[in-house]
Amino acid sequence: MSNAVVGLVTIGQSPRVDVVPDMAAILGPGVTVRERGALDGLTRGEIAALAPGPGDGILVTRLADGSHVFVAKRHVVNRVQAAIGDLERAGVTMTALLCTGPFPELAASRLLVLPHQVLLGVLRALRWPGRLGIVTPSVEHVPQTEARWRADGFDPVVVPLSPYEEESREKLEMTAHALRSAGAGLVALDCMGFRRETRNELQRLIGAPVLLANLLVARVVAEACGV
Repeated sequence: MSNAVVGLVTIGQSPRVDVVPDMAAILGPGVTVRERGALDGLTRGEIAALAPGPGDGILVTRLADGSHVFVAKRHVVNRVQAAIGDLERAGVTMTALLCTGPFPELAASRLLVLPHQVLLGVLRALRWPGRLGIVTPSVEHVPQTEARWRADGFDPVVVPLSPYEEESREKLEMTAHALRSAGAGLVALDCMGFRRETRNELQRLIGAPVLLANLLVARVVAEACGV
């Protein structure tokens, strides 16, 4: 599909300069990328009002200034839907969501790529020795992440590591040690905010394959674009 225009929707603010360049490199120069964020245009006060409360599904995302925030999923679903519609009206060929969390069914008139389903499908297609290691973006995410992967039929060891603090060598080594100690034979980075460098370093430290969700999604999008 020549001259494809791909929309990328973040649950935070665009542009996602931390992850989109690596994805765009896989798509190549023949694909145009357009970004929208569910929190674009909101003030700090307006974003604070979207914080999770007791019982809420927790999401963490990046703002345009590089900081990160926690938001409740129920507060951003409609905003994500609006961003998809905005990109489709702007003429994108397809849209991909930049969040690995499961979402209620989202309406789309063109191809929509859902990272949660991409990652789940890939893992169901693989077999490996040992347990599945899942890296989730915060301690607060651990219970909901573990419950989700168990409901999907896996026996995961879930370890927290913020994609926005991943430069810490100590935290990387602690994460790798926890995964090795639990016998993880395959690891998935369950957040779109993780980067290639972190994938490479964890893979070296753990000695097992590590899957990076944003690059998996980029490869699916590239295939759909015919590049």
